[in-house]
Amino acid sequence: MRIRHVLVLLVLSGCLSLLLAISPQQSDAEWYVGGYGGYSLPVMPEKLRDVQMPLEGERQAQAQFPQFVPNNVFGNKLTSSLSGSDISLKNSAIFGGKAGYFFKDEGFSWLGVELEAFTTQPTIKQQTVTTTLDATYIPGSPGPGNEATSISQPGTLQLTESSMRLVTVLFNLIARYPGTTFQPYVGIGGGAFHFSSSGQIDGRQVVPGLNAQLGLKVLATEEWGLFVEGKYNYATITNLDPAGFGFSGVYSSFNAVAGVAYHF
Repeated sequence: MRIRHVLVLLVLSGCLSLLLAISPQQSDAEWYVGGYGGYSLPVMPEKLRDVQMPLEGERQAQAQFPQFVPNNVFGNKLTSSLSGSDISLKNSAIFGGKAGYFFKDEGFSWLGVELEAFTTQPTIKQQTVTTTLDATYIPGSPGPGNEATSISQPGTLQLTESSMRLVTVLFNLIARYPGTTFQPYVGIGGGAFHFSSSGQIDGRQVVPGLNAQLGLKVLATEEWGLFVEGKYNYATITNLDPAGFGFSGVYSSFNAVAGVAYHF
């Protein structure tokens, strides 16, 4: 929850900074808008890591311990977890836009803030996932012949294709070299990542996430510039499909984009 609160404050601070940047009192300040498109690089495919499927784990554990009766008067217990191997996602196009402000009038022409939004479709591929079921059954009446029993059982799970879309809104802090033609820059920030999936894995969720970027802007005129940029995104999904697997995992991706920006 603390991470969510920090990201909300960052986004609100970014909005305030941009409103100040485009206000009449700051009409001579340097701010910009831009749009871009790109693609996930094949050499760094998108994946979901640290996969957990607790609801599927409960079903498999109950099949392994049919003597378990939920909520019975004897108080027997069954704990379980189901972890999976990395899940591959399809490479997809990415499209987005940004608006930013550099603190040129304040004497910090190398420093800026930026609001950004983009969308991409990292569809979950059809694949076979290697799983490990860890389960422990504790009888309600312990005693001789009635001890706790634990298992760690490997297995596989067949996943069919699930169409997943990601919509992201970010607030970034940007540092650049303020050259007259070439402007290399780096940025880091965070914001809200909205995942929505349909198919075998079905559900939607908004989670906090991080963004890091490295780019180069080439100014064709004082106002117009072209830029290329590499972006790394990171977010943790929790219980994406509450009626299915209870799917959780760490999302990470690397994207290459190119676009055009207009400076005011």
